[in-house]
Amino acid sequence: MSKTFFILLSLLLLQFVFSEYTTIDGSELISLSYSPNTNYDASETVSSENLSQEMLSYYSWFASYGYCQEVDIPLFCCKNYMEFFTGRWTMVCETSTTEYYTYNFVLWRSDEYKKYILAFPGTRNNIMELLNEAANIKLVNYDGVDNGIKVVNYFNKVALEIKDLIFSEENLKDIAAHPGYQFIFIGHSLGGSVAAIELYEAINKNLITQENNPALITFGMPRSGNEKWVIDFNSKIKNVIRVVRDGDMVTTVPYVPLTNPYRHLGGLILLNKEMNSLNYCPKDIGEDYPDKECERTKSLDLKYHLHYFNPDTELGLRCS
Repeated sequence: MSKTFFILLSLLLLQFVFSEYTTIDGSELISLSYSPNTNYDASETVSSENLSQEMLSYYSWFASYGYCQEVDIPLFCCKNYMEFFTGRWTMVCETSTTEYYTYNFVLWRSDEYKKYILAFPGTRNNIMELLNEAANIKLVNYDGVDNGIKVVNYFNKVALEIKDLIFSEENLKDIAAHPGYQFIFIGHSLGGSVAAIELYEAINKNLITQENNPALITFGMPRSGNEKWVIDFNSKIKNVIRVVRDGDMVTTVPYVPLTNPYRHLGGLILLNKEMNSLNYCPKDIGEDYPDKECERTKSLDLKYHLHYFNPDTELGLRCS
């Protein structure tokens, strides 16, 4: 599907209306590299208080791998591209569901680093998938309970569809055999929203605990729930790292003028358009920053959504 059609569809169906700016607390600049640091010490705890260019670049490649599947991107190609970490990470589970356009996820474990990683892909530019997303952006009760906590319907549907596959009996046995390992949930775009909901579910159902020091790393994640969901999420998961490249239009939706009920998680890391500096914004709810230290802009150019950390290849399409 052409970029023009994707943009028009996003404008029409995802209610991308009016220009807005988001300002950011904090001014510390960190230089970024465009390639993963193969020498990065992944044994260090992933934390919103322990950020570095190496960390974000390293984990962005896991988000990219989440797109790999037999149909669109040959798995052997992705695996060859990811050789820099395959010697230190064991693939515990790689599973797909056909309910949502062959949506897949990957679970890794590293005994050297004492970590698990769950990676989720975003939308693959499938027209029917985009239409389905747009038709299901309404907010629904999380877990079917009417307590004011709501998430975006489509993201929630995908998360529910794969939940039992992620935390299958076999995977839970593997997790139980490695107590205390840190859990990192990673995703790009739609995958970031699914990763957030899956992590929230895992904590609420005690599938993982605070002893696992859970962390969320997302790239180009859209708004995924309402304010009560954000408040409850951030009260339970402290390590939220939501990376946004300046100009990334997808991170500004869903949006309703004047009475917008959709909210972003906190933990915003704002990359500039050139991807050579960033600002860390440790705010609980990622909306309506009161100061003007840093402004986020919008662009109709999808490169700001598809390119993170690497200016020459699209995140999720490194093997195509």
